[in-house]
Amino acid sequence: MFPLKDTEMGASTFFASALPHDVCGSNGLPLTPNSIKILGRFQILKTITHPRLCQYVDITRGKHERLVVAAEHCEKSLEDLLREGKPVRVNVPEAWRELSVLVEPLQHLQWCQWL
Repeated sequence: MFPLKDTEMGASTFFASALPHDVCGSNGLPLTPNSIKILGRFQILKTITHPRLCQYVDITRGKHERLVVAAEHCEKSLEDLLREGKPVRVNVPEAWRELSVLVEPLQHLQWCQWL
């Protein structure tokens, strides 16, 4: 299996939805902010590794429910490569191998969801 090529590091900013300030849970305690919940779930994403998947690296929580996620990314998506429209001669055994290269990481992610 060939690892991803030409990956770069990038950062994305997200805003978690804010909770109303005067809302408490059924136990009377303040609710956990959504950004804190996301931080906890992100720790699971960091553990998912596969040679054909981009890796999540880190997350930072800022003011006002702001989250900054650092992750690998590929400059070109599969869609971009297909849109380039270069003529392709299909060798059926090779096409099946390429398809397995795409499906195998998806199977890995499906398995990881049960962790």
